[in-house]
Amino acid sequence: MAKKATLPKSVKQRLQPFIDKGVQNGIFKDEQPVALMFKRKAEELKDSIADLGGIKTASAQRFVANCIMSDLSSMLRQKSYVAHMDIWSCESRILRNGRAMANIFGSVVVEDGDSTMSPALFKMGLWDEDAALADDITQGGTYSAAVSCRNLDLDILDLRPLSGMTVFVEEEFDGHGDKVQLLRDTYDITPIAELENDISRNRNDYRLVEATVSYSGVQQSKTGNTFGKMLLKDESTMTIEAIESGENLLLNALCSSSTANAFGKYSEVLALITTSMSDQYGLSATIECAVGIITIAPPQPEAPTNGDDSGDDASSYFNNDNVETIDLDDDDDDSEEEVKEEVKEEVKEEPTQSESKPKEKKAEAKADGEWTTGDDDEWEDDWD
Repeated sequence: MAKKATLPKSVKQRLQPFIDKGVQNGIFKDEQPVALMFKRKAEELKDSIADLGGIKTASAQRFVANCIMSDLSSMLRQKSYVAHMDIWSCESRILRNGRAMANIFGSVVVEDGDSTMSPALFKMGLWDEDAALADDITQGGTYSAAVSCRNLDLDILDLRPLSGMTVFVEEEFDGHGDKVQLLRDTYDITPIAELENDISRNRNDYRLVEATVSYSGVQQSKTGNTFGKMLLKDESTMTIEAIESGENLLLNALCSSSTANAFGKYSEVLALITTSMSDQYGLSATIECAVGIITIAPPQPEAPTNGDDSGDDASSYFNNDNVETIDLDDDDDDSEEEVKEEVKEEVKEEPTQSESKPKEKKAEAKADGEWTTGDDDEWEDDWD
């Protein structure tokens, strides 16, 4: 049996009121999680602790205790919930500046004391040391964890980890319901042909499309991260009028590599997206999640052959990789821009002959990299 972590006597005396409050609020059952926090924080700050004479010195212990008190005081101000999560997607990456991040999306049933909510969609962004929590979960798994959430009335709950306290525990839970029905109950379907007139106002302003996959594939960035691309079409873009108009009949979208690998051509999906508009290349989207209505397995890789390809020329569409992303979660705007630029570095600047001619700029369309409607400060996350 592994030896339990313990707190130094003087540290335990200082932190005991916080431990008691955490037990009272149901965040943890005893002092063990706080002792583990102390141990991890001491390792994280080992250089500073060495300058103070080592962890056995009173000054070093007092310093680490102050750090733990800061984290606990912030955590105890948040209301804690038990979340039963069905993981639809989980993507991790390391940014160019060395920061670790993970994005999780799925459905959740939240317990608040004796009451239990109906199934809802959720997303969770993990950063830095919290990103390692994603190593304990897999796509398609079901887990429970203690989390915080600022607003339980949103269409998509923004779950956040408790500082040093959130742990994903694998469980069997049958209350999540049907994914397709949950998406339909939360959002109305928007035809792809109407998206240009209904651009997302911010990174949380989603649209739901019911579409057929024309192409899906995965690319690798210079930093070694992978990201997916998909081409989608629906009934609104597969009309004789649309074909005769000469306009682009496909929605060009970025997605996670796991999403791109899940669906082959002709799959029918519900895709939750955010949209953006470029003056030069028109409409593009970022897929938050995609759920299969009818799933066709992607083909196994084949050696290139010569011949006359029929149907959509997917490679030519993606020779123009100039696709913008607007919804990679972060806890500050600067880091979000780093993620977007990292992906956009991988795209080329020249359009191909397969693409439609650039459309005239619409008044409500956004310029490259910024919103023209609303004020960023009005929807920017206010992180602690």
